[in-house]
Amino acid sequence: MSESTDTTVTKDEKQKGESSEESRPASSGPPKSIPSGPPEVGRQGPPGPPPKPAMRKKAPGVRGHRQAPQSSTNLGTGDKVGGRFFVERYLGSSGGGVSYLCNDQKTQDPVVVKVLSMPYPGDERFKELRADIGVATSIDHENLTSAMGIGRTQQGDIFIAMEFVDGATLSQLVSERREEGRTLSLRDTFTVLAHTCDALEAVHRRKTCHGVLTPYNIYVTPAGKVKVGNLAFGRVVSTYLHTKGEGPFVDSIYVAPEAARDPKALNRRSDLYSMGMIAAELLSPTGLPGERKEAHDMAVDALAKYPPALFSLVSGCLSEEPKRRPSSVKEFRDEFEEIARDAGAKLEGPPPSGALPIQPAVEVQEGEDEGDDLFDMFDEELVGPSTQGANERYLVQKDGLDYGPFTDEEVLEQLYADEIDEYTSVMDRTTQERKDLQDIEVFREKVLAYIPERNERLRREAERREELKRKAKKGGVAGLVVLIFVSLGVLAAMGWFWLQRPTPEPLPLDQAFASMDYHFSPPPTEFQTMEVDSDVLQGIFNPEATEEEIRRQIAEAQAAARAQAPSPSRPASGSAPQEREERVGEIDMGADGATDHHLSNYEINQVIMSDWPALRDCVMKEATQNPGFRGVTVKFFIRPSGTTGGVGLAESQYQSRPVGQCLIDRFRNMRFPAHGAVHERGVEFPLMVQ
Repeated sequence: MSESTDTTVTKDEKQKGESSEESRPASSGPPKSIPSGPPEVGRQGPPGPPPKPAMRKKAPGVRGHRQAPQSSTNLGTGDKVGGRFFVERYLGSSGGGVSYLCNDQKTQDPVVVKVLSMPYPGDERFKELRADIGVATSIDHENLTSAMGIGRTQQGDIFIAMEFVDGATLSQLVSERREEGRTLSLRDTFTVLAHTCDALEAVHRRKTCHGVLTPYNIYVTPAGKVKVGNLAFGRVVSTYLHTKGEGPFVDSIYVAPEAARDPKALNRRSDLYSMGMIAAELLSPTGLPGERKEAHDMAVDALAKYPPALFSLVSGCLSEEPKRRPSSVKEFRDEFEEIARDAGAKLEGPPPSGALPIQPAVEVQEGEDEGDDLFDMFDEELVGPSTQGANERYLVQKDGLDYGPFTDEEVLEQLYADEIDEYTSVMDRTTQERKDLQDIEVFREKVLAYIPERNERLRREAERREELKRKAKKGGVAGLVVLIFVSLGVLAAMGWFWLQRPTPEPLPLDQAFASMDYHFSPPPTEFQTMEVDSDVLQGIFNPEATEEEIRRQIAEAQAAARAQAPSPSRPASGSAPQEREERVGEIDMGADGATDHHLSNYEINQVIMSDWPALRDCVMKEATQNPGFRGVTVKFFIRPSGTTGGVGLAESQYQSRPVGQCLIDRFRNMRFPAHGAVHERGVEFPLMVQ
């Protein structure tokens, strides 16, 4: 789970092999043909590959758009998020959250909406997150993916909206080259790092840092532009995962070691550590291992064949002490450029044959020939894969959510694996028509041919299951007979012991109660309704009210309660949750109530109002989901010890709903001042929304 924050945001994860095509010879062989039928059973493939290094095409723990998300999705195609983003399809998921491709109705641009897996952290922490994302949205740089904002879905989940990047990750490009036995040149390495440094320099100018920079969140677009992604999002999610002992801060080799000790210690020099480790990764012919210390040692060893100045620069970035790292990314970039030039690398102009298809990071010097067109090569090398990607024209609907796009071959593979059937809804992105699979011309013949094969297979499987049931039934009868005899033996033994038992002596009821240490008293029959200003309640439960307005309304309610309080009055004891009491409403397991204190309405109101934010959350969840919800009245009694009992709702229809369970839990955990009443005091507290 090293890079679990990096969910898929590239265009349909198309770079499964396309992104490395730019530097392959044109005669790379014909495309795979559509399968003529389901795969043969029992066919043995080649032995599996050896264990992969730390960097793979896709971050560990990340599921692509063709895999079901790790947790249930709360959004479906057509849902509206943040008032302006309409969900088009699912992109991928990770331990950090679920990503969706959306359309921004304001700009008509594609946008990635990432719904975080972390629970709502409370208003204060959410305000801090909003400020962090606000800084990210204010940074505009051509090598940085734009952050658009943070908000909450209708289900209450936190989401972050970002620019959609059409391209491949650096990890995909480099992994594919290694599979082909090729390595990156010094020019390629410098070009990637230089563009990344330019983006980080803009980030550092705003007194912040990336903190989770890895090859999985550095992207290369079809036009050859390098883009650094997951600014702020990666740090937010990684900080949450760190509390669970997982995520990039804990086990990613690319993240600075100080993050594992304390995520708050991250600063701009932490990004320098990431730059050094990424540089060592790109310069390594085989890649670095996944264990941190081993990766650090191997990174230093891999630099031995390069100029001493490069070894000194990168190993300085990998220092455990942040102060010993370069002071800025500009210093790192300038030194790396000088080292590359001294080594004879030509950094200007279009990339040579076999190099990564990336725009140069250094402008052509005056007097040098720029060639016919600096970016002619991108038209030739990157348009090809895009055309190939156009064959991925089908979106397959599963559980109301569109997955894909897929090629003809991939759709049929899902059919043969029984992941879909002839009635599955499929949309052709070229014609924008949505039909059942069997009604699409290109699939009809193969679907109709497969249906009899599938039905025959299912029939045989059903016969095997019936045979197993018959065998199980036969064995079950024998087991039942044995069980009956054993049960008869047990009953006989119990009967014998019953006859041998001594005759019990009755104990008078008054003696039985006198021997107990606890005080028993019946619940009250009369309940007093607490007075709460209806205008104040409507202000507190106003869904459009700001947090400041809500706090002001609560303060006014508390002030009104104080104004009605007798003088002098004893301050309320607060309602900080204690250990959850056992749900026994009629028995007081607390103190014996030996006090002469009278519990006033003011004290009751003070204890309840101190828990207003939590009570408001309980009520507002129901109010946002149920337009007919008018509010509820909580009934409970207060024992002499100050504990509560008999908590319930006057409106029984809400008793088992989330609002009822939430309010009952809150009131059960309240603690009031002990009082000298002989019996429990019954209270009704109205929480009316309208």
